[in-house]
Amino acid sequence: MSKVSPQFPSRVALVLALLTAAAAGGDVPPLATELVASGLFMPVGVESIAGDGRLFVLEQNTGVVRIVVDGEVLPTPFLDVSDDFVSGSERGLLGLTFHPRFGTNGRVYVYYNDATGASRLERYTVDPGNPNVVDPSSAQIVLTIEQPFTQHNGGALNFGVRDDYLYLTVGDGGDGGDPFNNAQDPSTLLGSILRLDVDGGTPYAIPPGNPFVGVPGAREEIWALGLRNPWRAAFDRQSGALYVGDVGQQNREEITVISDALPPGQNLGWRCLEGTLCTLLPGCGSCPEAGMLDPVYEYSHSEGCAIIGGEIYRGAAIPGLNGTYFFGDYCTGDVWSFRLVHGEVTEFTERTAELIPPGATSLGFISSFGRDSDGALLIVSHLAGEIYRVIEAPALPDCDLDGTPDEAELAAGTAFDVNGNGLPDDCELDLTVSALVAGGVTSFSFVGAQPGQPTAWFWTTRGIGPSQACFFGGSVCLDLLLPVTLMALIPASPEGAIEFDAVLPADLSALENAVISFQVLVVDGQDSVVSNPVQKALQL
Repeated sequence: MSKVSPQFPSRVALVLALLTAAAAGGDVPPLATELVASGLFMPVGVESIAGDGRLFVLEQNTGVVRIVVDGEVLPTPFLDVSDDFVSGSERGLLGLTFHPRFGTNGRVYVYYNDATGASRLERYTVDPGNPNVVDPSSAQIVLTIEQPFTQHNGGALNFGVRDDYLYLTVGDGGDGGDPFNNAQDPSTLLGSILRLDVDGGTPYAIPPGNPFVGVPGAREEIWALGLRNPWRAAFDRQSGALYVGDVGQQNREEITVISDALPPGQNLGWRCLEGTLCTLLPGCGSCPEAGMLDPVYEYSHSEGCAIIGGEIYRGAAIPGLNGTYFFGDYCTGDVWSFRLVHGEVTEFTERTAELIPPGATSLGFISSFGRDSDGALLIVSHLAGEIYRVIEAPALPDCDLDGTPDEAELAAGTAFDVNGNGLPDDCELDLTVSALVAGGVTSFSFVGAQPGQPTAWFWTTRGIGPSQACFFGGSVCLDLLLPVTLMALIPASPEGAIEFDAVLPADLSALENAVISFQVLVVDGQDSVVSNPVQKALQL
């Protein structure tokens, strides 16, 4: 994945920035995902309310919003628009948001395709007697937008973090190349981001700062234009910037960030630009055209096919991710992240592998991102019908507490797992020795060998060292200091246990620093020269 526009970092620069950040001791831990909910039907969004543990999930093709509580999907829908509703292609229930003062006014806004195929923005109020359902009789149509085709409906709903206005992303109406030039035409709402003052009038008022206020023939609801199919947009709750993921046509997928410092009326370029590429479609002027807002990041269709705009992490659980934007691709199921610093992409990171759920091979067809009431990042898997939460990866087992996970030591060959149970043998050796009898027989009992494994047992009073004492024609060599005494040749039992008796020296004081060591004679059909590193030493 790469940014092509020269004024932004190239892929190489981004990788170098990431490496530099890592070398500087960045505190971003490894990540993982945990399942939050399953059994949903084609979910395309998840929303939450601050201080409320519920999740509200949009099902695209059923027209209902489901509530998830503690991982359980409640049987009764929170909201249902299926009586006047159409789905299929890219239509359906597409957007949901809560009024900033939801706690006092109970207002909820949804965006969906009505039975005629038109896009409808509608307001509901929560049932005063049951917070888990809206009052159907409270429905009020806020806005209806006729759609010429079945694709590119958009549907991201957000309230601004600075102004409490309602922002709605609307696609260009569909079909290839925006044949009616809707995205560049301010006389239509298609291909735009709308900004509405839903508290200033019925059903809404026009914010006075909207760029086309008073412009003859223009729609005053428009806040920005030049979008193709903006699928998911999110405000950064700290900076106030709006991150928009716009699905491309044939060449580029893009993320554009509309900074809080930019004036209203930004033009994101479509249909004359796809990302930073000139489309050369009829009616487009010189290329590149002046006054177009470039994406901060884009990638080609060799790396994906449909961008899924994401969320900016501002949660408290993983401080190292603060300000990091996550996004994905529907077709590949890949997830990436970056942090925007002074308008430039930094710390670009491929996140897919670490976020794939345990036992799965992918995240599936990602349809949206969201956040829970604690600010944790959520990922919506469309066809799987599942919601995942991004978490800090659980600490990997490190039985010897040396800072290197057990699985890494086993993979590197610096630790061994003779009995094949996934735990380094160094951490599970259990040697029991009966009372030491000078010059007499002492019983040894050991658990932790591979079942049936032939082993040779030695002891030395001088400890571990580089002397490489060898036996059996050099086939068994030990890193023990001479003199070394062979105590037993014995196979482990089917349970991985070994028991034997040995005669100790007459002077027990010599055993104060004695080391007992066993050497595996055969590992996976190989002789002990190959398996020599598997030797274990146990201090008496």
